[in-house]
Amino acid sequence: MKFLKNKTVIIIIIVSFAFLIGTFVVINKTKDLSLHNINKNDIKKYSLDITGATDTTAAFQKMINSYPSGSTLKLPEGKYSLHGSVKLPDGIRLLSKNKAVFIGTGKNTLFLAGNDNSFQGIEFQNCSTAINVDLKKGLNVTECKFTNKIDYVALNISASSNCNITNSYFNDIRKYGVKIDNDSSNITIDKNNFDNDKVFGGYQKEQISGHIYCLNGNKISVTNNVLKNSGGQGVIFGFNSTTGKGTTNSVASGNTCIGNGQEGLTIYGGDKKVTSGNSLIGNVSKNNRFNQIEVWQTKNNIVKNNTVEESIKGVGNLGAICLYETSNTTATGNKVLSAQKNGIDITAGSSNNTVSNNIINNTNGENDNKAPEKGNGILLDSNGKAQPQHITIKDNKISSNNGIISKSGIYSTSNTDQHNTIDNNTIKGYKIGLHEYAKMTIGK
Repeated sequence: MKFLKNKTVIIIIIVSFAFLIGTFVVINKTKDLSLHNINKNDIKKYSLDITGATDTTAAFQKMINSYPSGSTLKLPEGKYSLHGSVKLPDGIRLLSKNKAVFIGTGKNTLFLAGNDNSFQGIEFQNCSTAINVDLKKGLNVTECKFTNKIDYVALNISASSNCNITNSYFNDIRKYGVKIDNDSSNITIDKNNFDNDKVFGGYQKEQISGHIYCLNGNKISVTNNVLKNSGGQGVIFGFNSTTGKGTTNSVASGNTCIGNGQEGLTIYGGDKKVTSGNSLIGNVSKNNRFNQIEVWQTKNNIVKNNTVEESIKGVGNLGAICLYETSNTTATGNKVLSAQKNGIDITAGSSNNTVSNNIINNTNGENDNKAPEKGNGILLDSNGKAQPQHITIKDNKISSNNGIISKSGIYSTSNTDQHNTIDNNTIKGYKIGLHEYAKMTIGK
């Protein structure tokens, strides 16, 4: 009987010990061992200055170098003055709650990213470049702020892949918000707010700049961003004139572009049309300095379900939507709420394009009653180059809400056969519906 009691006690002890071990394992499994809260001891250990009074570049570099790849460093509130550049080791993540502010000299690059780096809730100010990523992959930037004089570029992405920029705020960007080049691929830019304080960035003339400026890349996704008041474009899928490479298989969708100093959205490929296969879908582009949507020297694109507006004097160029020296491109389902000149301009030798099922209202906002090539619903024009050919214009609705517009619903500056198809368009509120010259371009 005594033996049984002792045996029972031993069993209870073993079971209790096993339970404690199990509990310890569960607790440690749920605890994030990679998260490191940088505290007062760390500040003292590494001689960090978080008041912004002195350069803390070397101290910050020493601190992050002491942590292994995969570490997340939660930074304390403060101002971190960087006079040089911090090089992030691979796999390091920096975390704050919008209380860690990195301030440069106005001329330096703050961070040189490695592979698989993350920035969350960090603010960057007064520098030439905030983050530079070159020949790397896996950069993630979320809930960050880029403010107070970013002189060259907030994020410079070169020859890099699988990067994500989300839910961040960009203000007082002097040249580029996000610049992409050198065969970068699989870049996602989603739900960010780009907004300088003055219309057109405060410039009297257009600038070579842009909020999202892609010179060369593949599979670039620009979605659900607000892009206002750049000195240049809101979004451009362009090409690098030095390397001769462009932007391919990319999409801009769900963005709002207002008050930018060139176009709201641009696809541009140069004389060799090296930019191709891109899509502009479901965007809003309003009162940008030039064309609201411009597809220039490129091929095989989709311009679909966008809404454009030119409701103030002094904006607009050839057309609210412009296809310039462009081929094999479809513009369909778009809404032109108003245009200072033409609604859709097809020009400069464009060919094999389809313009269909668009709604075009209230063109000729400038009230130009002299130049016949200005103010029409849809214009076919050479613009000093070749006439557009093999253009299909069908099922569009062109109308005026402001009385009779003394222009044509569809007009051409050519009066010879250009092998075009013009069919089943509805035109109301224009002095002339389908102009005789436009009829003459229809293929026999």
